[in-house]
Amino acid sequence: MASVHESLYFNPMMTNGVVHANVFGIKDWVTPYKIAVLVLLNEMGRTGEAAVSLMERRRLNQLLLPLLQGPDITLSKLYKLIEESCPQLANSVQIRIKLMAEGELKDMEQFFDDLSDSFSGTEPEVHKTSVVGLFLRHMILAYSKLSFSQVFKLYTALQQYFQNGEKKTVEDADMELASREEGERKMEKEELDVSIREEEVSCSGPLSQKQAEFFLSQQASLLKNDETKALPPASLQKELNNLLKFNPDFAEAHYLSYLNNLRVQDVFSFHAQPPALF
Repeated sequence: MASVHESLYFNPMMTNGVVHANVFGIKDWVTPYKIAVLVLLNEMGRTGEAAVSLMERRRLNQLLLPLLQGPDITLSKLYKLIEESCPQLANSVQIRIKLMAEGELKDMEQFFDDLSDSFSGTEPEVHKTSVVGLFLRHMILAYSKLSFSQVFKLYTALQQYFQNGEKKTVEDADMELASREEGERKMEKEELDVSIREEEVSCSGPLSQKQAEFFLSQQASLLKNDETKALPPASLQKELNNLLKFNPDFAEAHYLSYLNNLRVQDVFSFHAQPPALF
């Protein structure tokens, strides 16, 4: 729990039902999505090698870096990504999150207390200096900075995140059934893919510094090499506006906005209000 001194360096906010904070000296904050990723990492450590095939383990390892560094995504999309890599693990993650979200506040607190065990012992499950180890340590430290009221808000946001994910999963199942009955499965799937991408942009909320840097470099690379794989111009600009709202001097975001305007040949709009890049 945060002391009075710690509160001077910790300014919590809530956007779109997600608790986030800029912790002094820390580039990450705890969100419901990151709790879900922590559950995934915990389940990967608990699952024996015999229960997961070598191919599934490789797919999971390839999935981890985008999940750790990318922007927050919906719970239904996270389930889908894990299921594509390892269906058994996706089921375990879903059960753990369900128990935590439908349980009590102390269940979430106990979960974070147990995360420290990953570094204990002569042969720890996670090395402190690895990518996963650094992510775990940042999340544990950020969580320890929260006051009780902030922990409660985070747990409320986790419950809402879970409920939205369950609702989306049911809606997706109903849409898939309807498409089979009507013989238009291909058309329905394309519409569903578009709706999922738009939802991820609209619900992602503000990004941490690491997430923002990863997102900007990824989109800039796509615009230069294959712009068809980048976000649509309107969606990309919406996300950039969200980033600039919290950090107006983010030069990389202004540069990507310029590239986005070039894509639609709307250079005039960009120069109408020139940003202070330096």
